[in-house]
Parts: sequence; structure tokens; C-alpha cells
Amino acid sequence: MTKEEMQSMAFMMIAHAGSAFDCFYRAVDLAEEARFEEARTTMQTGKEELNAAHRSQADLLSAEVRAEDIPFSIIMSHAQDHLTMGIFMERMAEKLIRVYQKLEAGKE
Repeated sequence: MTKEEMQSMAFMMIAHAGSAFDCFYRAVDLAEEARFEEARTTMQTGKEELNAAHRSQADLLSAEVRAEDIPFSIIMSHAQDHLTMGIFMERMAEKLIRVYQKLEAGKE
């Protein structure tokens, strides 16, 4: 694998994981406004983006399993950080949305 190919995979991870993070964050904002259906739809979009980031990571892992030479890159380290934060935000968003739903149900 060339450095350029690896960097391209890293940029795909960054783009998709960043988009996922934004969706999850926006979903929490929507839930805070009791717009739960929109929050659910936004969460689903985020999950699709996160899956795309995972696919890019899986491609890289598969290359390593095939014993391809993978050049080191700070960009890939950055991409892994974005993916980790996307996963974390997904989990926190799901919890926060449940909390907002309970708060809203308590008002009724």
C-alpha cells in the first residue's frame, strides 16, 4: 500500500467519523427540544456515517492482515481518534436522548 492510498483511507475515516459525530451531537440538541422523531432520524444518519468510517478502517485492517506494508502516518492516528470519538458520541447521544425522553414524559 502506498502512503497516498493509506492517507486516502484515513481521510475517508475522518470525513465519515466527523459527519457521524456531528449527527449525534445534533440529535442530542433535537432531543433537548423534544423533537424525538427528528433526533431518531438524525441518529440513523450518524450510524450510517459511522459504518462508512468503520468500512474504511476494515479495509486498512484487511490490508495489514494480507501482510501489506502499511506506512506510518500521523493522519491515520488522527483518523482513529475521530473514529473513537464518533463511537463515544454515539453512545452518549443514545443515553442523553433517553434522558430527555424521560424528562418529557414526566411533564405529561
